[in-house]
Amino acid sequence: MIHIIVNPAGAGGKTLEYFRKSVLPLFAQSNYEIHFSSKERGVGEITAALTDPGRRGADSYVNLVIVGGDGTMNEVMNGIRDFEHTRVGIVPAGSGNDLARGLGLPSDLRGIVSRIRQEKTFRQIDVGETILHDRDVRMRFVVSSGIGFDAEVCHRIQAASLKSILNRVGLGKLVYLLEAVRLIFQWRSAPAALYLCSGEGEEKLVRKLDRFVFTAAMNHRFEGGGFMLCPKASDEDGQMDYCIVHDLTVTGFFRFFPLALKGKHVRHKECVGQARGLSLRVRSEKPLCVHCDGEAVYTSGDAQMGIAPYKLNLMV
Repeated sequence: MIHIIVNPAGAGGKTLEYFRKSVLPLFAQSNYEIHFSSKERGVGEITAALTDPGRRGADSYVNLVIVGGDGTMNEVMNGIRDFEHTRVGIVPAGSGNDLARGLGLPSDLRGIVSRIRQEKTFRQIDVGETILHDRDVRMRFVVSSGIGFDAEVCHRIQAASLKSILNRVGLGKLVYLLEAVRLIFQWRSAPAALYLCSGEGEEKLVRKLDRFVFTAAMNHRFEGGGFMLCPKASDEDGQMDYCIVHDLTVTGFFRFFPLALKGKHVRHKECVGQARGLSLRVRSEKPLCVHCDGEAVYTSGDAQMGIAPYKLNLMV
C-alpha cells in the first residue's frame, strides 16, 4: 500500500492541479490511498497517524509519497513516529525544491514514480535535528536549518503574501532573494559564540564573533531555492556541514549572495567560514530567528543544529 500525501495549497495552489493531471495517472496500477492536508488536519498530523507503530504490523513498512515542496517535507519529517519502518518517496511540487536538487532527482516524473512504485528502500540519508535550549524545543529537518539572517528571511516570507503571489505566476524562486535584499538594509549583527561537537561528545568553542550574521546547518548543498552554502555537504556521511557568515557590510551582502549561488562565497574567508561536525551550538546575546527547511517558527539565543540518531529511508 502506498499512502500519497498532497498539500493542495502548495505552490500557490498549483500542486493540486499538478497532482491530478500529471502525478495521479502514473499510480493507476498501484494500490494507493490519497490523503489531502487541510487547515484542520495538516501534513504532520496525517504522517503521525500513518506512521504510528500501533497501526502497522510488526515487520511491515509504511510507504509515504509526498507531493509538495521542502516545507511539506519538513512537516512529514516532524510527523514521522517510526523512522525505521517508514519509507518516503518524493514528487517535487514546490517553489524551491532544494531537497530534490540536493538528492539529484531526475526531472523525469515517470522515472521518479516508477522507482516509488517498487516500494523499496533505494537509499538512506541523514536526518537533522535542531534543539532550542532556551525554549526546550526539538525540531527535525532534512535540507537545512539556520539561525540569524537566513532564518529572518524565511520568517518574513512566511509573514508576507509575496510568495503565494509569485508562485501563481511561476516566479516563486525569486521570493527568497527579494526578501533578502529588503532585509540587508535593516539587518543588525549581534555578538555570538559558536561551539562545535566533532564526535567526542564535548563541545569546543570554535568562533567568538562580534558581528555574527547567520549560521546554516546544511544536510544538502542547497537552500533558499538554490544557494549552494556548503558545496561539500553530503546527506550520507553522518556529519553536518555548516556555513558561518559574519562581518558583512551592505556591499558585502550584495557580493555574497551571487557568489553563494555557485558556492564561490567560501573563498572569502574574512567573512565566511565552513565547519563540519555532529552538531554546532550558537549562543547569541539576543534572540535570533531559527528555521528548519525554511519554516521559521521560533526565536532563540541558544540553538544547536546537528545530526539525529536515525536515518530516513527513501524510495527514490
